Amino acid sequence: MTAEASLGNKRIKVMPSGVAPVLPDEIMTEVFLRLPIRSIVRFRAVCRSWDALLSSEEFCNLHMAATESASTPPKLLFASPAANFNYSTALYSCSLSGRRDDLLFTIDDARGNFVDVSPAPCHGLSLLYDAVAPAYYICNAATRAVTRLPPFFEVSNATAGLGFDAQTRKYKVVRIFKGRHEAGSLYCEIYTLGGEDGDNWRPVSGGVPFRFCSFARSAIWYAVFRKMQPVFADGFLQWLIEPSFLPKRQGLLSYPFLSQKRPSAGSAHHLLLYQEPT
Repeated sequence: MTAEASLGNKRIKVMPSGVAPVLPDEIMTEVFLRLPIRSIVRFRAVCRSWDALLSSEEFCNLHMAATESASTPPKLLFASPAANFNYSTALYSCSLSGRRDDLLFTIDDARGNFVDVSPAPCHGLSLLYDAVAPAYYICNAATRAVTRLPPFFEVSNATAGLGFDAQTRKYKVVRIFKGRHEAGSLYCEIYTLGGEDGDNWRPVSGGVPFRFCSFARSAIWYAVFRKMQPVFADGFLQWLIEPSFLPKRQGLLSYPFLSQKRPSAGSAHHLLLYQEPT
């Protein structure tokens, strides 16, 4: 409510001290789109209407697009044992032009010397792998949010990468691994963050096709022994490979992120080979 007061022959409206003028929703949205993630997370607690707007899928997509198009200086994300050495891992953010490292958060019960970080973030999210636990984590460096993925079939030779399905707007982790007891067997499974199938890993029907097995083994070898984890780019999760039966040739084993209710590995893998420069 507003009150009217007389000032000479003029009447003016006076807003109560606890009430602020309300801007149109379109202007508020434009203001919010220019804020960093940390501020948006704080502002969601202001009122229910702000929480509904800032947590809506439409706003998240707009903010993601605005962030990707902004010319912000790149930053490096790296893991290190925590300073107190109590079997915790500290995640740091480092700017190429900065002189200090910013501590983002720590993960308890994760050995920093045995934690691998994905080479590049996927729409702001990064995949971490703790080889001791073993366990996978999805981390948001902007909001400091960390999600530990559910248990999986434990093997020594495996590789995984994080990608984004543009159709369903869901993040997915694709994991390729060798069987423990069956010689030469390869498997592929997917975890969907916030998916309809629940909090579990879903095997890809048909497993890894026979014609791709040699390339999948090369992808696992590169990831395990050379720490070359896959990178998500142009809608594909891509592994660098170097098949032993094709000397002086390297290539990419790609998994396309297409919305499929029951993905088939036979139609999901692509191969690109290129000649090694001389």
